[in-house]
Amino acid sequence: MIFTTAGRPTEALILEATRLSGQYNGTYIPRKKRSLKELIDTYRSPVIVAGFDRLFLYTDNALEPVFFHPNSAMFRCKSLLNNRHDVFINASGLTEGMSLLDCTAGLGSDSIVASLITGEKGNVQALEGSKHAILLQEGLKTWQSGNEQIDEAMRRVSVKQNRYEEVLPYLDDQSVDVVYFDPMFEDSILESNGVNAIKQVALYDTLTDDMIREARRVARKRVVLKDFWKSSRFERFGFQQFIRKTAKFHYGILENKE
Repeated sequence: MIFTTAGRPTEALILEATRLSGQYNGTYIPRKKRSLKELIDTYRSPVIVAGFDRLFLYTDNALEPVFFHPNSAMFRCKSLLNNRHDVFINASGLTEGMSLLDCTAGLGSDSIVASLITGEKGNVQALEGSKHAILLQEGLKTWQSGNEQIDEAMRRVSVKQNRYEEVLPYLDDQSVDVVYFDPMFEDSILESNGVNAIKQVALYDTLTDDMIREARRVARKRVVLKDFWKSSRFERFGFQQFIRKTAKFHYGILENKE
């Protein structure tokens, strides 16, 4: 991975890009007024740009950059703080002190919401195999939402840049309360603020019987799937599908007996 700065960098930006390259085993390349396309073509690598207020990921096939933004997590968290319901929280059954393994974190919206509910005594682990995991890791550490409880929830999320296929088989039996899958699907309604660009860098892995078995082994309470409402995966893997008449995505649940 190549790390560089915005076009007219300050010393602080140069230091930040250098720090990131060291932390994530990348290479810092001075911008020197070169276009990002030049850098991508020259080094044949995606480029992470340290901007003045956030990081951006550019790839050779992306029409727009990827960047971290809490997106729907913001209004969902505020709604929960006002004692309203959240569909994901209802489906997962998460409460204070519980643990979640988010196998397909994306930009972390569900992980943030889960962390708010599970609190200081809970544990939320977010796995993301795509290159934008770095943006998620850094964004959760630094984003200022203006709400202390939401900021604390973001800081508590533990992010690992791994595919869930590389993690689930090595976890202990019943080691987390809930295992969650939110795989990419073509007809999803994606939000603004950089989320549309995720479609161009996301992993489109297919859930397998083996991974569902592993998830059931690892989960103490339940496995949860979010998918397009017409998805065949609910029936294929035996999920109890919760129908929401006006929603284009549904949740499915596989209950485990403790």
